[in-house]
Amino acid sequence: MTCLEDKITRAQERVESLYNETEGKCYLSFSGGKDSTVILALIKQCEDLLTIPPGAIPAVFNNTGIELGATTEFVRWVSENWYSNVITIRHDKRDSFDWILKNKGKPIKSKMKSDNLGKWQRNHNLFYLEQLLGDKTGRYKNTMLADRDLHLLHPDFDIKVGNKCCQYLKKKPFDKWEKEHGMKGYMTGERAAEGGVRLATMEARIKAGGTACTRTKGNMIVKLPIIDWTDEDIDEFIKKYTIPLSKAYTIYRSDRTGCIGCPFAGQRLSKSLKALYDHEPLRYKAALHWLKDVYIAQEVRLLFDPQYEAERMEKWEKVYSQMRYEMIKKYRPEKLRRWDHQQCELF
Repeated sequence: MTCLEDKITRAQERVESLYNETEGKCYLSFSGGKDSTVILALIKQCEDLLTIPPGAIPAVFNNTGIELGATTEFVRWVSENWYSNVITIRHDKRDSFDWILKNKGKPIKSKMKSDNLGKWQRNHNLFYLEQLLGDKTGRYKNTMLADRDLHLLHPDFDIKVGNKCCQYLKKKPFDKWEKEHGMKGYMTGERAAEGGVRLATMEARIKAGGTACTRTKGNMIVKLPIIDWTDEDIDEFIKKYTIPLSKAYTIYRSDRTGCIGCPFAGQRLSKSLKALYDHEPLRYKAALHWLKDVYIAQEVRLLFDPQYEAERMEKWEKVYSQMRYEMIKKYRPEKLRRWDHQQCELF
């Protein structure tokens, strides 16, 4: 048995165990992305093996309203052609993305950094500042800001930061649907290979005596069938079993799907925005309408958009460089020599 075949068997067993443990009251959190589509394929394989009844596990797609057009189109295709039990849910109308950004703050860098930055902006609790600055122990490696991002701490930084968009657009709709349908568990395409929070939480679970593939959320069992799969495993499985994918992958050549223009995409953000620019220009305009200031603050370079680039360069070079210099001087003076050349003229 090859390594992939062994992982497929384990993943199928995880799917089956959740179905049995919850007496069938479970579902797949289906994003329309590559990983959750792989899990849907694994569910279908379990059905073929007669270990799960056909269509017994709903694939629940949460339409946040800021999805790629390619994603919603693919989910509709899956429902009509590949898996009959696909359910689409939506957030409350009052919890619009625009309302969240204005009232709860904008996402920036990562979930954990946004959380700490927002809390620091609101009450200047030194606990949150410590996590943003880090220490020599390395315990704040996932929340520590790099030197180049220290302008985010400046008192004149004018973007209200928060990490509540996922809570309002994703968590709340699923929580409501779970209660309405008496769900006892669900599965996701979460993988440790993606790093960040997912890797950190898996390591913490194992350290506490738990397992990599199972966690809990209140009374809910959360199963992670492909938590130990690599990117190569995913691609090999898709090729071997001819798994359908959204055109976000096949035509746009995106690395992943998700909310349009999400600042948490890291180094992939420029590429995902270029895909929007080329294939879904109205959504590109929407992303810049909501989050252009965040992209500029993260120094996201969009060389295909001259107007944006002119704004980015002016703000980054004339404003953020001086703010960053002041914060390095205040919080990391030992690094000051490296940034002397970026100090603005003061006189």
